[in-house]
Amino acid sequence: MKNWPLRNKLALWTAFLLTVELIIFGVASGWVIYQEQLEAFREIKGQPYSPIVIRKEAAELIADLASAYLTALPIAVLVAGLGVWWITRKALQPLQDVADAAELIHAKALDQRLPQPPVHDEVGRLVRVLNETFDRLERSFAQAMRFSSDASHELKTPLTIMRGEIESALRTEADNPRIESLLDSLLQQTQRLSDIAENLLLLSRADAGALTLKKEAIDFSAMCHELAEDAEILSLRKNITTKSEISPGIQACADELYLRRILLNLLDNAIKYNVEGGTVSISASKSGSCVFFRITNTGPEIPEEHTKRIFERFYRADLSRASETHGSGLGLSICREIILAHEGEIWLERSRPGWTAFAFSLPVPQSRRN
Repeated sequence: MKNWPLRNKLALWTAFLLTVELIIFGVASGWVIYQEQLEAFREIKGQPYSPIVIRKEAAELIADLASAYLTALPIAVLVAGLGVWWITRKALQPLQDVADAAELIHAKALDQRLPQPPVHDEVGRLVRVLNETFDRLERSFAQAMRFSSDASHELKTPLTIMRGEIESALRTEADNPRIESLLDSLLQQTQRLSDIAENLLLLSRADAGALTLKKEAIDFSAMCHELAEDAEILSLRKNITTKSEISPGIQACADELYLRRILLNLLDNAIKYNVEGGTVSISASKSGSCVFFRITNTGPEIPEEHTKRIFERFYRADLSRASETHGSGLGLSICREIILAHEGEIWLERSRPGWTAFAFSLPVPQSRRN
């Protein structure tokens, strides 16, 4: 009953209260009529056969009253319940319209507003308050998005200059191992900051709906084979075994640069969070109008309580390993935004204990759909 619509709850409670009311009314009115009949019976009490007549009349009266109330009660309850359901349905329809309109407003459509009803009642006030709230949310979101975009853009130039200066200093101090090690560490951190700035800029463009894609038919099978070759090289450090099961001739409709970025991000995670001597498995297939990619790796599973948040920005499922693994917590967020821009889906799979699997789907070119 907790999940029932409000109009159903109101109709049920109204029918229940009406039933109680009718029962009380029936008992009270029956008692009054019965007492009046007793007065009439007393007038004929002295006549012959009066006891027989009294018993007969009393029995008929009680039977008639019970029959009338038993017949009228369910009809009255049904009519009242249906009437209340219809009335509440009409009365609550504006709220249903408000809820339907509010569901269409999301992070990429904050400029939309709820239609203001012509009547200035409680629903009209609710709509006005919600629209004012959406105005504030839109301004705050736009400000945050503008800050993220501007900050990322402004950071790119000084970081590029810093990287160039450090590279120049490395060439100058090639004979000084201590200085060379220090500059090399600075270069790595500068490159990491540059990557974060670039990722933030990409995400801000995605939030603004300005992520420009150059979709074309690409050889997805060949791209996955290249990824498998990269996996063999990158996994040597941890002695990780790589496996691949890639169907031939798969074509995908996507932006090649962005798609490579997704594949490399997922591969980087599969190796980064793997175990020594573990396994990375890559598979690609086509089914109907979609291309499916899956990458699976051994290692600690992602806890159940983190599965709904792993695609959030800067979210790290394993905080205890944050210092051991390099990353900003933006990789999966970027993958999700790029996949959504391609009208695809990405998700975490629960394959088997000791394994973690990520998968995504992309549409195939229109001309190649079966």
